[in-house]
Amino acid sequence: MNRSRRLAISVFAGLAAALVCFMAVTGAHRDAERVEQEMLAQYGGELTSVCVASREIEPGEKIDEGNVVVTEWVSTLLPQGAITGLSSVLGRTATAQIPAHAPLAEAYFEQREGAVDIPRGMVAVSVASDPEHAVGGMLTRGETVDVYALGDALADKLTSAQVIDSSALASGGGDVQWVTLAVRPSAVRELLAATSSGMVTLVVPGTQAEQSDEGESAGEDEPEADASADDSPSGKEGE
Repeated sequence: MNRSRRLAISVFAGLAAALVCFMAVTGAHRDAERVEQEMLAQYGGELTSVCVASREIEPGEKIDEGNVVVTEWVSTLLPQGAITGLSSVLGRTATAQIPAHAPLAEAYFEQREGAVDIPRGMVAVSVASDPEHAVGGMLTRGETVDVYALGDALADKLTSAQVIDSSALASGGGDVQWVTLAVRPSAVRELLAATSSGMVTLVVPGTQAEQSDEGESAGEDEPEADASADDSPSGKEGE
């Protein structure tokens, strides 16, 4: 094989590889656009630029370009007070722990009087919500809830959480638009992934009802135990 033939084959192989890469990138872009359009069609709104924590930010830490990035998010899924401009948050000091990949919101920079403290070992996460997904909005500070993600006709429990605040509690009334939850650090990533695809559902567990059911079940078992005692040899000897 002469030099010119080898060169021609190399050029052809390079063009073929470039074409394959171009088609792969184009396909990925189309898939991303399709997913975005499906999310917009399902939840409404539009894609909005928002500031997101690139890593976990501790209370007292200043915001800079090293811990925050700007990305696109479905506007209807953003928490109340989401910060969309990088210039408006640079230099500010966080007053609460901001989980990695969480949209920045004013709630992370304000200390409301009378707010419930974040339990030790937990982190605060603000999620968009509405009455349908938050028990009609009848949540109270310090209340324990179970967080579920809905998809493909199935509901998966993500974690248990404690209610820190909500738009209804902060304003003294009105429909709930956002809820701030205290969750385990290990549950943050999965929770944020779920909120980026839709609203999570908050469920108040009925612990008292469960205990009552257990008590009734135990009570129903007692007569069977008594009947067994009557049939025992000792009972027959007494007769």
